[in-house]
Amino acid sequence: MNKNLILAVVFILVIIGGIYLFYPTKPSNKNSLASITPTQAIKLPEKSQGIILTKSGFEPSEIKVKVKTLVVWINKSGGPATVNSDNHPTHLLYPFLNLGEFANESSVQVKFDSPGRYTYHNHLNPEQKGTVVVE
Repeated sequence: MNKNLILAVVFILVIIGGIYLFYPTKPSNKNSLASITPTQAIKLPEKSQGIILTKSGFEPSEIKVKVKTLVVWINKSGGPATVNSDNHPTHLLYPFLNLGEFANESSVQVKFDSPGRYTYHNHLNPEQKGTVVVE
């Protein structure tokens, strides 16, 4: 009887080990720009423009880009920040520009599909403002 119990336990352990070993894991969906460490260089894709958020604000505070340009905001402020459409605090002017909160050393991005003058700010520090002019 003890021999059958031992064989059953071994069989169950083999099954569990096989499932663990061969069961597929979920692929990582991490955005490569969102997982940047401080020592990594940031390479922007072609037809893109970068804006750095520092403790003193967005640099540059105004950029001019062509339609279909990807704009990437990179947080180097030392803390969490946001990119939100004006007007503060409702953020209703350009809803697609409400990119939400992003951690220090990470980024958010959006592609501008239409010409215009798009104003935004850091909701956590509304004095930090910027403009994207799309031609």
